[in-house]
Amino acid sequence: MTQSTLRRWGPWLALVVLFAIATSLLSWWQFSRREERVQKINQVIENYDKQPISFDSLPWSADADGEFQNEWRQVTLTGTYLPDQSVLVRNRPLSGQAGFLQLVPLVLEDGRILMVERGWLPAGETVTAPSSNPLPDPGLHELTVRLRVPEPDLNRDEVQGQLASVNPAGLTELLAAQGAVITDRYGRLMAESPTYSQMPVSMPKPSLDEGNHLSYAFQWLIFGIMAFIGFGWAYRNEKRLALEASGELSPRPQKTNQAWQDAQFEDANQ
Repeated sequence: MTQSTLRRWGPWLALVVLFAIATSLLSWWQFSRREERVQKINQVIENYDKQPISFDSLPWSADADGEFQNEWRQVTLTGTYLPDQSVLVRNRPLSGQAGFLQLVPLVLEDGRILMVERGWLPAGETVTAPSSNPLPDPGLHELTVRLRVPEPDLNRDEVQGQLASVNPAGLTELLAAQGAVITDRYGRLMAESPTYSQMPVSMPKPSLDEGNHLSYAFQWLIFGIMAFIGFGWAYRNEKRLALEASGELSPRPQKTNQAWQDAQFEDANQ
């Protein structure tokens, strides 16, 4: 490659390399997201249908990767609801309909407070509040719940009686007079006794769909490869045209098609 050719094509080659690096990083990101998704799916498959055990007998701690391997396990517990301290988690659509999650504090026998997600409530006409909010009685209840890892704090503006995410740590100050809030987990209600005729809608089993991460990852790889192919084609094509112009290479025969043949026929008969 001559110095002039290098000056002309060097920047383009550098641009192609940078593009390929970017697409490789995006591909790696998609592979990583898929791996995280598959790990979550496997955890649901592993834990979802196991028989419930007592709340205090289930180990709950993060592993080296910060994951709680017992998430989605069912546990049984007894406690007293605090319906007057219930809150709603806003912006929770279900099946395309706007709604809320109902969170009610449950005071356990040892005095600690576990936040219980009792289900989903459809939004009312104003969308800023549910159409109804049936709460449990403040008496003693026996519950079966699935343990969930808290959602991150979204740092949204405070709304009276509402949260932006299921984050029990945000309720420690509100419930300080009633007890210490358990902040590293919460419970999704599966069954309770006594039962109620009016209840929030139970949340469905989480989706086991991996999503499109794998196909997106391969697409980004293909884009990077195509950039090099396009660069190679452009370089070879310009080199061929230069050789044809200098007479060192015979011009390629023109491809014929029906339109070209018709034009030649018309020229011959003029």
